[in-house]
Amino acid sequence: MRWNAYWNPIGLSGAGWVNTAAWRAGEIPSTNGHGTSRGVARVYAALARWGTIDGARILHAPILEAAIREHACGPDRVLQRPSRFGVGFQLTQPERPLGPNPGAFGHFGTGGSVGFCDPAADVAVGYVMNDLGPRWQNPRNRALIDAVYTCL
Repeated sequence: MRWNAYWNPIGLSGAGWVNTAAWRAGEIPSTNGHGTSRGVARVYAALARWGTIDGARILHAPILEAAIREHACGPDRVLQRPSRFGVGFQLTQPERPLGPNPGAFGHFGTGGSVGFCDPAADVAVGYVMNDLGPRWQNPRNRALIDAVYTCL
């Protein structure tokens, strides 16, 4: 099942494909968001403040609350790993934490990128890079997440 999900057609999920003009121009929900670290962090900063940034409301709090309510938790048949999701967001979990607080949410991305926020800590993070690393437990994003909370 994992093979069919990730490599159908062959090469679809590889680093050589995900940075092409065709991929970046596509509108593929849940798989091809693109942004700078600053841009990703800014989006999550608004989410950390329940949909408000710079005095402007971009999302109503009840919609965000529904999106980060746990909808799926347990073994993921495609990823073949434990997962925990709201609607569109990964929720922090022991196997892949987004910090120490249970309300942290965001999304891990290709090669170690990550965007997340923690409303309880009033923190938002965007991390993208130009050198892809391991997909699952990336040592770079893990060290970054740990360092953020050490500095708070």
